[in-house]
Amino acid sequence: MNWYYWWQKLAFQIVHKTTIWVPLTFLATSLTAWFLAGILEKHNAREREALLARRTAIVYTATAFALWLFSFIFK
Repeated sequence: MNWYYWWQKLAFQIVHKTTIWVPLTFLATSLTAWFLAGILEKHNAREREALLARRTAIVYTATAFALWLFSFIFK
């Protein structure tokens, strides 16, 4: 199996299919999840859901940053 070929093919697909809207959508979703966590923290019984919303926001932000960095490096 030629790993170099598959890596180049994957990198090409990610770079050329990732437009500015994908990271912006991820960042908007992250911001929404962060505000949702703030609302859920006000309710005492919703601490687990608030923690999940914060973690989701962090993952979406990291993914948006990784896609931006990947497309910046390999373009």
